[in-house]
Amino acid sequence: MVEMIMVVGIFLFTFVGVMLGVQLFGLRIYTLEATKLVATQSARMALNAMRDNIREAKNVYVGSCSAIKTNSFSLLAVTNIQQGNALIVYPTTNASAFTVYYLDTSSSVYVLNQFNVTNNQIVYTNQLAQYLTNLVVFDAENYKGVTATNYTSLDNREVIRVTLQFSQWEYPIAFVGGHDFNAFDFYQLRTKVFRRAWN
Repeated sequence: MVEMIMVVGIFLFTFVGVMLGVQLFGLRIYTLEATKLVATQSARMALNAMRDNIREAKNVYVGSCSAIKTNSFSLLAVTNIQQGNALIVYPTTNASAFTVYYLDTSSSVYVLNQFNVTNNQIVYTNQLAQYLTNLVVFDAENYKGVTATNYTSLDNREVIRVTLQFSQWEYPIAFVGGHDFNAFDFYQLRTKVFRRAWN
């Protein structure tokens, strides 16, 4: 009887230890995946908004931008490779109404911003994504997937490639392991959008 009690006691002690270890491992994996889902959700929403805006546009141009100002967007030279940190989207033929998406690199955390202009006045600003690491976010490509080097040859039939590369804490929700060191996680979201025919 004593041996039976000892065996059952050892078995229960081992079983409880294993179950506790499995629960702690599950909580750690949950924290990791919840963080990734939160991080990618905002980026996917930003890509969806840009995609819809580009598809509905009359004209789309890749360029460069440095601040949220109505005159801060610069088109690339016609003969330059069509890559930049900004994209201007004209929903109609009215040149005083447009949306600009641009990568703000003025602080240590790179941020993808959006601002809308109507009648040469900024009417809306929005921070779409942060913790970006790439400087070239927008590319204009031809139908073969080659980045255009001559914008006039595209005749406004470009495919816009959007690339968002992130570097973010792996566990920003909570410290894992009881210390201040946290690993960084790198991931990338990419999409290609073609402007619909607009007459």
